[in-house]
Amino acid sequence: MSESGSHGTLVLSVEPRNDGYDPDDDRWRRQVSGLYSELDAVADVERTSRAVPGTRGAVEQVIVALSSAGVFSAAVECLRSWLGRDRGRRVDIRWNEDGVERFVTLTGEGVDVETFREISRAVSRRLGGPEWAADTEPS
Repeated sequence: MSESGSHGTLVLSVEPRNDGYDPDDDRWRRQVSGLYSELDAVADVERTSRAVPGTRGAVEQVIVALSSAGVFSAAVECLRSWLGRDRGRRVDIRWNEDGVERFVTLTGEGVDVETFREISRAVSRRLGGPEWAADTEPS
C-alpha cells in the first residue's frame, strides 16, 4: 500500500499517543493494539514503524486505506470510541493530498464533525462524494 494511495483511496497514517504512559509500557501497548484491531476490522490496515528523527527509536503506526464513505465512517467510529475511553489519549493522523502532507491531531475531549472536517474533505475529493454536512454527526 503506498502512502499516497491509489485513485479512489485515501491513505491515512494513524499514530496513537498518550502522555500518561511510556511508549514501552505494556498497558499502553495493549490499548494501541486494541485500536489497531478495531481499525483492522473495518478498513485495509498495514502496521509499520517510522524512525523518530534525533532519536534511536521508532514509532509504530498504522496505515489505513479509506476506499469508500462507509469505510471512512466506520474508521471514524473506531477512533471516536477509542479516544472517548480515556481523555488523555490522542491520535495524530497524516495523509498526502496532491503532494502535500496534511496533519490533524484528534483528542478524547469531544470528537465532533468539525474535528474530522479536514479529513472528510480529503476523502470526498478522493472518492468523489459529498463530505459530511455541517449539522450531521457521524453515527
